Amino acid sequence: MAEDALQDPFNPAQPTTASPSRPTTLSLPSKPALSHRPSFTTVLSTADLSAAVEGQVDLPSAPPLSHEALAGDDFDASEFLLARRHTPLDDLRSELRGYLATLRTSLVGVINEEYEAFIGLSLGLKHAAVSQSLATIHRPVLSIRGEVMRVKDELENMRSEMSGVLDERKEVREMKAMMRRLLATEEAVDKVEGLLKPAGEADKSRSLDLAVDSPAKRLERIASEYTHMLYLVERAGNLPFVKALQPRIDRVTSALRTDLSSLLSAILAGSPSTPTYREELAIALRTFLSLGLVSQVEDIVRRGVVRPFVKHAIHRDALSSPIDSPALSSHPAHVPPSYRIEPIAVPPAHREGRDAAPLTALYNRILAFVSHDCGVLLDVAERGLASQHDRRSVDTDGAVSKDGDAEKVEGFEILTNALFDETGTALMGELGGVIYAAGRPTVFHQNYLLTTVFVSRIESLSPTLARLTSLRSHSTYTTLLKRFQLPVYFQLRFKDAVTSVERAFEVGQASGGGGAEGFVMSESEAAFKALRRCWDEDVWLEELAGRFWRLTLQIVSRYRTWLNDRVPRYVLPTSASSANLAAAAPGSPASRASFDGDRSRLAASAGNSRPATPGPASGNDEVSEETTLRQLTVLIADAQTMERKVLELFKERIRGRLPADVRDEAGDIMRDSLSSVTAIVPSLSSQITTILIKRCAEHLKLVRSVASQVRASTRKGPSEPSYFVHNILKEVRAYLGGPGRVVEEELRRRLATVVVEDIAGRYTSILSTQKKTEDSLRWLKKGRQGLSFFGRAASSASPADDGSSDDDRVKMQMQLDVETLAKDAEELGVDVEGCEAFRTLRRAAAGEVKEEEGKK
Repeated sequence: MAEDALQDPFNPAQPTTASPSRPTTLSLPSKPALSHRPSFTTVLSTADLSAAVEGQVDLPSAPPLSHEALAGDDFDASEFLLARRHTPLDDLRSELRGYLATLRTSLVGVINEEYEAFIGLSLGLKHAAVSQSLATIHRPVLSIRGEVMRVKDELENMRSEMSGVLDERKEVREMKAMMRRLLATEEAVDKVEGLLKPAGEADKSRSLDLAVDSPAKRLERIASEYTHMLYLVERAGNLPFVKALQPRIDRVTSALRTDLSSLLSAILAGSPSTPTYREELAIALRTFLSLGLVSQVEDIVRRGVVRPFVKHAIHRDALSSPIDSPALSSHPAHVPPSYRIEPIAVPPAHREGRDAAPLTALYNRILAFVSHDCGVLLDVAERGLASQHDRRSVDTDGAVSKDGDAEKVEGFEILTNALFDETGTALMGELGGVIYAAGRPTVFHQNYLLTTVFVSRIESLSPTLARLTSLRSHSTYTTLLKRFQLPVYFQLRFKDAVTSVERAFEVGQASGGGGAEGFVMSESEAAFKALRRCWDEDVWLEELAGRFWRLTLQIVSRYRTWLNDRVPRYVLPTSASSANLAAAAPGSPASRASFDGDRSRLAASAGNSRPATPGPASGNDEVSEETTLRQLTVLIADAQTMERKVLELFKERIRGRLPADVRDEAGDIMRDSLSSVTAIVPSLSSQITTILIKRCAEHLKLVRSVASQVRASTRKGPSEPSYFVHNILKEVRAYLGGPGRVVEEELRRRLATVVVEDIAGRYTSILSTQKKTEDSLRWLKKGRQGLSFFGRAASSASPADDGSSDDDRVKMQMQLDVETLAKDAEELGVDVEGCEAFRTLRRAAAGEVKEEEGKK
């Protein structure tokens, strides 16, 4: 049988014989194992030829078959086959058969050694009484199970019985506790009723105890007992017994509130300067706070303290009748330091406004009442008791809440709900028509400033940020300030500014009218005054700073538009001086573009005639040029003055009244706006220089006559400059000493420099042309003499010498004229030594100029 199990799977036909009845030693036919010899081809295919070349050949090898390797836990058939992947299948089969034969031999040996034990085990399992043994074991087990179930039932019954007894005891205990609470509640009600009874009706012992206490301390003790009573009533729940006590509790509550109200009213009716006032007030307010009667205290203060004062002080004739208000400069000794308010100063009277003294006196009277009569009350209610309540809240909660609950005001808000509410309502109701004077901007402004100062004084009394926030969010606070219609006030100021500017633009005279502001035109002065008016103390409001800033920029823009419209329509002749002035002015690219734009807009047509040969001008043209010259100068002067004075106003007044985070940006915006105003200066300056150059160039026609005059003269050398030299820059001197005095010194110097450079260039061109003409005539004359038929060229030496002498005298006269012109230019502020055009003119007068320089 064992041999059948161990048959060779590779050779199933192999015969086996064995007898189960007797132990017989099994013998298996041994088959000689075939030795595996790989072929030469296999060796070559699996060998590493590169290693063979080096003298080392690694032949494929596999671990030998063993029982330990195959029976191990980590044996893997796939790994086993992969390790022998180079072995042919025939050789692998032979190797496995050899190992199987070894295993078969070992198993047969084990069976032969333990044969009797194998046979006995099989016979014992067939013939043993297994069922009887199981029945014998089953009966005791069932008996044990029944006993266990019985014990379990008994324990369950005992547990149920004990649970019922415990529940009954718990109910009894709770009922006893409830009875004690009910009895304690009734006793507490009786005690509070006894304490609230008049002294004659109360027990003698209790009356003796209360006789030594003040009314405030007595009510504090009663309030403590009352709080304990409410605690017991809350714990007792909604029971019939408690419902039966409710009428008595209501009577106790009403009586206690009445007594507390009477006590607080009596305390508030006394003088705050008495020694016991603060202590009794603190006890009474602490009692109210412990009972949660905050609103009742605020109502008592409103009706008993604030309202009588408001009716007496704030009425329709309060501002017309003299007000006898206590001085805030000296405070009584009982006023706490935190409530010693600084009085409001009376603003200076304005000629267009109403006297602000009555309203100031009224506000100071209200502040004096708050400080003197309510200072101790506010200090105790909103500082003393509030700080104690906050400390208890921190001790109870362990930490302050980090959410929005920390901003909630707990405790009394007498300043907000009693004082300010009653006072603000009376001000709006009785004096609203006088205070909110929206149709009178000056009165509105002074009343608004006084009211905001008054409100800020009230705000300074708030001890915490939460209370200040509560005050600002109160309906009376918002309504009091909202009734000042700031948009309407700004519209009135806007209308005044626009009207004054537009009226000046319509009826003003561009030729003059400026005052002490430094402007030439009345229109410019009116625009600057309107701009400055927006930031005066009696106009500007902090809440409207953004709107006034926008109005300022609008006025500057409107002035720029008007300035461009006032530029006279003058026909500009083509001149190089325009380009020179634009290049010399600051910001030449933008200025040049502006000049070109103004030129195309102003000029009806450009003159095509040469600048050196202008046509004859009639008297009307001269008058028109003179008028245009004055107008251009006035426009330039006012544009530059406007830029300078507005920048000064911005630095001195406007910048400090703007929000800190936008001041730098506002400065850039203002400079950009003003640069658009002065953008016309280069183009207008170009027109001025064109007119001046045209006038100065008229005298350069006489330069051609200098040579003939010198040759006709018998003097050896020049003694004085030509008669026309001083007249060349005469128009420039007249302009700078007349209309040009209103412009800045730097611009005057620049205008003179441009004119002198242009005149020097024209002068150089004339001298160069004249020299070229004389040289041509001289060479022509010499050529004719050299071609004389009689050969008299040598005899002409004496006339040539005379010609050289005349040329020297002409040159000296020219140089004297140029130096005289240089002195005249220096008197006008022109840097002659640094002027390239004038250096070229000097070389031309000395005869050293080249043809190319002369053309320039």
